[in-house]
Amino acid sequence: MSNCDRQLNKRRFLGFLFLCSFILFTWLSHVPLRGNIATAQTADISQQVQQGVKSYEAGDIRGAIETWQKALDTYKKANNPKNAAVVSENLARAYQKLGDTKEAIAFFNEAITHYSAAKDLRQVGRMLTELAQIFNNQGQARKAISLLCNNKFDTKLNKKQPCEANSALQIALTNKDSHTEIAALGILGEALRLLGNYNLAIQYLVDAAKVKDSGYETLINNSLGNVYINLGQLWYIRAKSAEQTNGNKAGEFKQNAIEDFNKSSQYFSSSLELARRQNSSLGQLQALLNTIQVGYKSHDLNIIPNATIDSKIREAVSLIDQVLDSSTKAYAAIDLALLPSDFKITSPITQCSKTGELGRLSNTESIDILKKAITVSKKIQNSRVESYAYGALGHFWECRGDEVQALKYTKQALIAADQKLTAKDGLYLWEWQLGRILKKHKKEKESLEAYQRAFKTLEAIRSDIVTGTRDVQFDFRDVVQPLYRELAEFQLQQTLQASVKSDISKSSVSDALETIDSLKLAELQNYFGGDCIVNVLNSQKIDEIVDQNTAVLSSIIFDAKIAILLTLPSRKTQPGQTVFRWVQASNKILQKEEFQKQIQAFQKSLILGQGRPDGYDRTLASQLYDSIIRPFVKDLKAADIKTLVFVQDGFLRSIPMAALYDTKKQKYLIEQYAVGTTPSIRLTAPKSSDRHLGKALILGLTKAAIIDRQEFQALDYAEKEIEAVKQVFPNSRFFLDTKFAPETLKTELGNKNIFPVVHIVSHAQFGTIPEDTFIVTGNNSKLTISELEAALSNLRSQANALELLVLTACQTALGDDRATLGLAGVALQVGVKSAVASLWSVQDKSTALLVEEFYRNLKKPGMTKVEALRQAQIKMIELTGEQSEFASPAFWSPFILIGNWV
Repeated sequence: MSNCDRQLNKRRFLGFLFLCSFILFTWLSHVPLRGNIATAQTADISQQVQQGVKSYEAGDIRGAIETWQKALDTYKKANNPKNAAVVSENLARAYQKLGDTKEAIAFFNEAITHYSAAKDLRQVGRMLTELAQIFNNQGQARKAISLLCNNKFDTKLNKKQPCEANSALQIALTNKDSHTEIAALGILGEALRLLGNYNLAIQYLVDAAKVKDSGYETLINNSLGNVYINLGQLWYIRAKSAEQTNGNKAGEFKQNAIEDFNKSSQYFSSSLELARRQNSSLGQLQALLNTIQVGYKSHDLNIIPNATIDSKIREAVSLIDQVLDSSTKAYAAIDLALLPSDFKITSPITQCSKTGELGRLSNTESIDILKKAITVSKKIQNSRVESYAYGALGHFWECRGDEVQALKYTKQALIAADQKLTAKDGLYLWEWQLGRILKKHKKEKESLEAYQRAFKTLEAIRSDIVTGTRDVQFDFRDVVQPLYRELAEFQLQQTLQASVKSDISKSSVSDALETIDSLKLAELQNYFGGDCIVNVLNSQKIDEIVDQNTAVLSSIIFDAKIAILLTLPSRKTQPGQTVFRWVQASNKILQKEEFQKQIQAFQKSLILGQGRPDGYDRTLASQLYDSIIRPFVKDLKAADIKTLVFVQDGFLRSIPMAALYDTKKQKYLIEQYAVGTTPSIRLTAPKSSDRHLGKALILGLTKAAIIDRQEFQALDYAEKEIEAVKQVFPNSRFFLDTKFAPETLKTELGNKNIFPVVHIVSHAQFGTIPEDTFIVTGNNSKLTISELEAALSNLRSQANALELLVLTACQTALGDDRATLGLAGVALQVGVKSAVASLWSVQDKSTALLVEEFYRNLKKPGMTKVEALRQAQIKMIELTGEQSEFASPAFWSPFILIGNWV
């Protein structure tokens, strides 16, 4: 199946999971079916078309399709494009009604072909707009934009762009078709909202509001309201991120969130008032549900009081029966029935309240309204809607502990979802739900099989889910990650129950490793909101990727405990193997919370160790060594392992493994092994290359700077570090202070210069989201992660891709555990083979010493990057005299190598 096909049929899934758009806005829903056929000599066929219209209006959609298909075949044989276009258009809407998006798209495309042949450009514009609306509703925003305006539309720019002559919007403007113009502008605004370009989305929606045409004000208000919800969400996430990295901006970001949520609420209030004046039940329902959405998204900020939310819910419930039967009505009923009482729930279709509280409606009301949704879905013959209605009812009973009822309705949801596989996203949801229910029934074999089917389906649509819209990025941790973690834990439990030497045991561990590696890929895709990363996947198994003296240690964090998996390399005489252990202390499995506290204390001791001798606590380093490394010492020794590569999960990304201490040998881990790290082994190609490290591009900042009211201190030893790099790379180009501008990197790399090494001496902050990730440049400016990515991407097609990116004075681990994804992801996404960076800012005097030694080692024949860093760190450990203070791991351990360690 093509990537385009995989993306189909998922927009409703996103709506369910993230409570983001309760009702899909249909900008051209007012367009009637067409029964008037123009050619007199085809009167019989014309009557046939009219009969199809009557069947459709009577609810016999499939009967209408059968009739119209015969008419279309006749018109095509008669080479009558005008009438063939009309019938194709009707067929497209009929399939849309049934939820068969694939067929609907096919017939809209056929209608476009026929209208073009008939030279009816006005209708071509309308069909393109309707087709764009379908793609938008399915999460394919870029495809929608290409139809509406321009297939080269740069969705990252904040200014409007000219549209191609054959685009929907330009055709509407040329033909003075105000209906299509507003619709095209509105759908374009929605598409840009989905892609996260909120400012440009607002510009196009405001343009739509300026067009003189009635009937669209409610839709425009609703779309603008949704944009401001997303803006409010983004500001609030940034506020929480700033509390960890830059407290000076937290208050400002929070105030921005409040303002945008309030704007959103105002737009929905205007829509509600207008719908009431027009006596539009559907319009009122849309506005009410979106107002409820504001209440849920902004609950921590108390934008809409609980009493008001309850009032809106009651009013929406009373309106359901007044709305005509449609998929919109059914989805609205499902959303209302599953509204959680717990505002922390972000995915009411997959999560249950941990407090045991019921939903916002009573059990009786919820059951009644969900059964209405099922009735509506059957009446309109839409198996996709039917699947969600049954699945929602199954989840309702799952949350209330009635496994019998939950199982009954979940199986019915699966049957409906499987019809022509038009609801593949639903198939994933209900298989996962089935797995959870069966597990409670103690039917572990059937449960595991259901989980595995859900995982397989999720993998097929994963790129679409985690990169399709910005809404998903906001709530990814709560609504996508759990399946991966639940399945991985299940697979490891199967290992414990099986014989140690059994094939089941070996298979289960390998399966768990594959599951969690897929999660790591999903995390990276989600962080950046793009799918470029998957283009560099290594298809080999982990034990085949690493060389004979390298092992991989992968961590997996579950709700209650942590697993460490060791993968040993394949040998000529034996295949590689993976073994796992739960993290323990004194032969007792450590609880996640207890272990996390140890990790945080260890990190804190390393940071404090730079300022005072007693800041660093070796006891913590020893405890962590005993928990993470010692259980595998015999395996590592037997396999003669020289290099350890860590694939860390969650909070474990924030500490340097090199500083773990073996009290028995009285050595740090780095003294026993070379240590590398990667976000995913499948994103790493550990191949040695014929490195010609003749020159480097060196960028540096020595002066103090203020970025977003945050002060960054002067780097007094930056010039010494730069001089050290220049000594090793005499042919380098360097730019210091005011000469180091955001454009410098792009300009230098875009001039066909080949720099094997890019070395940046400056403060860098890696935040929870890309918006809060940047490198400080001269003149109090900053190089954003997007600008860094754009600059480095110039090297992607060069024969000599960037071998090494080095960033000193970083702060990659001072945000939450997503922060380190920023640096690792940029490096891997743009083809940088390796990156060296610090987990937090280190005293620049000691950094200069380590960097100089690292580069000297790197230029030695046969020296791998990971070994070059190891030797530099060991030399720091051995420092004596005035420099002896730098022997503490507080100064050398925060520097980590990411990516290709060879």
